[in-house]
Amino acid sequence: MRKMTLLLLMSVLFIACQNNNKMIYPKTKKVDTIDVYFNTEVADPYRWLEDDTSDETAEWVKAQNKVTQSYLNQIPQRKRLKERLTQLMNYEKIGTPFKKGERYFFYRNDGLQNQSVLYVQNSLDDEPKVFLDPNKLSDDGTIALANISFSKDAKYVAYTVSQSGSDWRNIYVMDSQTLEVIDGPIEWAKFTGASWRGNGFYYSAYDAPEAGKEFSSVNENHKIYYHKVGTPQSEDQLVYANKKYPKRFYSAGVSTDEDLLFIYESGEGRGNALFLKPSDDLSSPLITMAENFNYQYYPIEVINNKIYIYTNYKAPKYRLMVTDVSKPQIENWKELIPETENVLSNAQVIGKQLILTY
Repeated sequence: MRKMTLLLLMSVLFIACQNNNKMIYPKTKKVDTIDVYFNTEVADPYRWLEDDTSDETAEWVKAQNKVTQSYLNQIPQRKRLKERLTQLMNYEKIGTPFKKGERYFFYRNDGLQNQSVLYVQNSLDDEPKVFLDPNKLSDDGTIALANISFSKDAKYVAYTVSQSGSDWRNIYVMDSQTLEVIDGPIEWAKFTGASWRGNGFYYSAYDAPEAGKEFSSVNENHKIYYHKVGTPQSEDQLVYANKKYPKRFYSAGVSTDEDLLFIYESGEGRGNALFLKPSDDLSSPLITMAENFNYQYYPIEVINNKIYIYTNYKAPKYRLMVTDVSKPQIENWKELIPETENVLSNAQVIGKQLILTY
């Protein structure tokens, strides 16, 4: 610990000494871009840098990085600091196991892997085998695993991936027994996972952007679709869209018994709106459960026609409420677990038992 402190002090001293040496930064051009908001002119001379795919922006970033690295590379003990931090990080990490179907899964990182590997066991005594290794999704490590979701019978697993840190997601479907990728990519998904119902799942996506403007165009009109495994994306069923509010976000959730579809709407205030419809009748009208965007509402389970909702509705430290499926509107909700002096950070149902985390 003393050695680490000494190294850090030496680095800080070096940086302080270097402050007297003037750094020469690359010149950044200015453009005459002016917007008018409520009769007020607002200059935006660096707007050209917002085009992060242009050659000019790339050259600017390259020049800036050259200056930065020339400075950082002079820091004494930098190598030793890196070696020590690497040593401290280099230990095996194993995530909490979870069960899907009749098998057990867990994430493991041998210490310095960029992404943890998902393993599977047929029983708790079985030798673990690699189920999905996101480190092998690309040769250069630029594809990251965003999330995974198993179908109810655990026959399929949908996993979403991100390229080079982008918010855009591609969704693939893998046979959980053969580990063969049998479907995908489902493209232009964003701010979404996969919520299964039967042999398909709900996901959220935007219309395909104009070629060349994938990372610069404004995303509007978020939509929820239902995709059936083995069919082309062009045949996906549109489940929900709301052109009245093009900048809002929409996502779907399905009850454990797959009978109910919950639709979440966000983008206004700190919370979300919550809607409901039968999952076997997607043409039926939405039932509004709650739509005050100042609060958050998250159904955690449906048991015996009762919906259990984790919420901060009129309870800043959160509480658990319950309502009947036949009367899902917020005015019918009843308090089950009241708010306490401690924050209720999580609530879930396991084996028909409530597990609360404060």
